[in-house]
Amino acid sequence: MLPDQKVDIDLSDEVFILSPFDILNVFRHRLKDFFDFDYQIECFVPAAKRQYGYFSLPILYGDKFIARMDAKADRKAKVLIVHNIHFEPVDISETIIEKLTRALNAFVRFNKCDDIIFKKSNNDSYLETIRASISLLYFRKF
Repeated sequence: MLPDQKVDIDLSDEVFILSPFDILNVFRHRLKDFFDFDYQIECFVPAAKRQYGYFSLPILYGDKFIARMDAKADRKAKVLIVHNIHFEPVDISETIIEKLTRALNAFVRFNKCDDIIFKKSNNDSYLETIRASISLLYFRKF
């Protein structure tokens, strides 16, 4: 490809919960340069200095990181515990919240859990919408 050529890239219209070890997250300086997203896995940070949680997972929609989530699966109880879901300062529509809810539902199943508990968020409105939608999904038994 020549330097002056443009490339059309189709971005997914879904929400993805990424591992901290996803190749997209490995080069932190590129995340900051390309996405204006400052990310650090905080399991190596002293507890008192953590901002988002021990093992926060970046959440991507299109070309924007919309949130980060610190979650842990309690395998014995089959419950995914979301210690913190922190929403980034970007506009998040109802449609994106719906897609995030579907991604969370898939993440619960991926972790072989039957339920999800949210402990903390920086946006109560988004969290209440997600809680209501998750409740409906579990009522339908997947």
